Amino acid sequence: MRRRWPMVAAVTVAVCVLAGCSDRAPEAPAATSAAAAATAPAAPATSVAATAANPGTASGPDGFVAVVRARLPEVAVDRRDEEIQAIADTACADLIAGRSADDIVTATRTLGTVDAEATDHATARELVKLAIDTTCFGERDRVDEF
Repeated sequence: MRRRWPMVAAVTVAVCVLAGCSDRAPEAPAATSAAAAATAPAAPATSVAATAANPGTASGPDGFVAVVRARLPEVAVDRRDEEIQAIADTACADLIAGRSADDIVTATRTLGTVDAEATDHATARELVKLAIDTTCFGERDRVDEF
């Protein structure tokens, strides 16, 4: 478990960098420094706006983590909330960056580890759909790709 923390921190920083470098206007203020991003909880910029726009839905970091724990317990087993949320954050950053569905699914299959096949293709596709539904609302138009 302790060996995963550096990877989670790296993914969190990468998400913040990618979100700040996209050609789309951010929906909420992003972290202003890599140090702030590394110490802050892994929360995407869109979750605040999404929660306000869709009250009563399972949105934001807690929404994704709760849904994954309920629907995909095999993914959640032995993972901290931050590690599970990093899966959604990475998928959202890839969606915002305009990466292809195949590339996003391939990256999601790793579950933030060095294992390229930590989960199967169908589970990775479901994780991306859940990320869109609970975390990165601005990418809803891409849900049919998964």
